Amino acid sequence: MRILVLSQTFLPVVGGAELVVLELCRRLAARHEVRLLTPSLPDGLLQEQGSNEYDTLVTFPVERYHDRISFMKIPGHRWTAGTIPPFSLSAVAAVRRAVKAFRPHVLNVHYLMPTGLAGLAAEQWLGVPTVVTLSGRDAPGPGVPLLWRWWQRALLAGVSDATFISHYCRDAICGFGSQTGHVIHAGVEMPSGQEDGRQIRRQLDIPIDEPFIFSLQRLAREKKVDVLLRAFHHCYRQTGRGVLVLGGKGPEEPALRALVEELGIGKQVRLAGYIPRHTLGSFYSACDLFALHSTFETFGVVLAQAMAYGKPVVTVRNTALPEVAEDGGLIVETGDWRGFGDAMARLIVDEPLRTRLGQAAGERAQKLFHWDRIVEQYEAVFKRAARKSDHAA
Repeated sequence: MRILVLSQTFLPVVGGAELVVLELCRRLAARHEVRLLTPSLPDGLLQEQGSNEYDTLVTFPVERYHDRISFMKIPGHRWTAGTIPPFSLSAVAAVRRAVKAFRPHVLNVHYLMPTGLAGLAAEQWLGVPTVVTLSGRDAPGPGVPLLWRWWQRALLAGVSDATFISHYCRDAICGFGSQTGHVIHAGVEMPSGQEDGRQIRRQLDIPIDEPFIFSLQRLAREKKVDVLLRAFHHCYRQTGRGVLVLGGKGPEEPALRALVEELGIGKQVRLAGYIPRHTLGSFYSACDLFALHSTFETFGVVLAQAMAYGKPVVTVRNTALPEVAEDGGLIVETGDWRGFGDAMARLIVDEPLRTRLGQAAGERAQKLFHWDRIVEQYEAVFKRAARKSDHAA
């Protein structure tokens, strides 16, 4: 089967969305012909979020196009509240060229905004069955106009099939209880057994018997890492134990460093910055629990990844986070730093509870988030869609 994948974002920018596309494509490429179509990225974005450490994993052709013509460039677009959709006409042209050269059996489009129109064009004008994958900014949230949902539903009605990264994502776009398409979660890496948690503890100067709380995210305003810091301060005042390690970088870093000093927890907090892929597993292996306080997640890859390592999680009751965590951790209300701190303290002092939740987390990740299962689900959807094509094998 020849599979053309269109994504608005890809490496060398490193984030949850980019890594999901990478892992999906490289695993499919082991059994099918896969080609990725993606726009060239601005130099500023590459400097801020780019990394070449994943280059060796790109085992499939990547074709880049210049995204010059887009409805996003219409004057006053920002003030229309989503009435004018941000569709890219450059993406439409790029898909047309790729379809002519590659002759795919199926097109998989990630993000309806801004590439959804290209998927609709492939289905309706070029005769290529199209499966759209909705995640991230497709769901109404920070910076996403509510009126985009009208355009998304119209596009969904014109393509062969759809996948959603979570039940929350599908409900937010299609309405609560919708049965549109298929929910296929993001996959995560399972532990290899080669991770060296003791070495990470030594590097970070964390004694082996000191509780290690790990958190990983972009240090952006919507992640509300300041609430996590206040929660940890509350936790530490109760237990007198624990070290919080914050992984990630972003615009909020200076303010967060200042808050650490204001709270007087400089000796108990480590800001680890960007964590390279080859050491990330050792951080998950080393920690005793994982904490994530965020106000908007259509899935939560870092949460699922921690669970794959058998770590109990503490997170908040919003968007898709409870759906991912379920019985693998403790869930508190968003913004409640006292409740969040109490939950972390409870896991620190109650080892049987920590063990039980960690075991449940590992079993849930193995059942729902293992990449082998995820790829099988995508493959089944693509094969069903491809049967519509006169070119299917």
